[in-house]
Amino acid sequence: MPPGSADAPDASAEIADAVTALRLATAGSIAAGPVLFERLDWRPYGIRPVLPIAATQPEGEPTRLDQFRGRLARELRERLGDAEADPELGEALDRWELALFQLEPFRGEQVRQSLTALLGGPDGLWAASLRCAVLLGENGRERAGLHRALLCGSPDSDLVRRALVETVMHGNRGALIETLDEALHGLRPRPAGYFAVRAAAS
Repeated sequence: MPPGSADAPDASAEIADAVTALRLATAGSIAAGPVLFERLDWRPYGIRPVLPIAATQPEGEPTRLDQFRGRLARELRERLGDAEADPELGEALDRWELALFQLEPFRGEQVRQSLTALLGGPDGLWAASLRCAVLLGENGRERAGLHRALLCGSPDSDLVRRALVETVMHGNRGALIETLDEALHGLRPRPAGYFAVRAAAS
């Protein structure tokens, strides 16, 4: 419990955020299981159900939590609380995570809606795809390919996952969109992404 807190934290919600952070960081098939055994001061405190979206295992491959992705998951977990103050970011996260459990065409529609909520807003999917391409693409040719891929057919869920990671790690979605638009108009360089900065530092 945080110092001075009178109430125990919502452990189910905390675990759900941790699972979301791990899914974003690793793209792995990760779940928490159905129940949570709580302890307070190392004593049994209660048994509570885990939120269904965190308790259910999505389709996918096993993954390994290496040092880089472990650090990323921790940083994402610390920042996910900010999504509560940004309804569009919260919707984008929810729709992307729901898509993990759905089949086409519903999966593709959830991914499109996630991307639109994340980077499109009133400008729609076309603008969201263009901004996402600038955010993730390292050069003009790669950005053009990403833009086409995000607009045609079912968008790649992993591209939207990477865009979600970059946005959450940036910390201010509105400011990020402004920066991407200025980069599109040639007014400033594209923002350095989290993955690129980490790769350069390693």
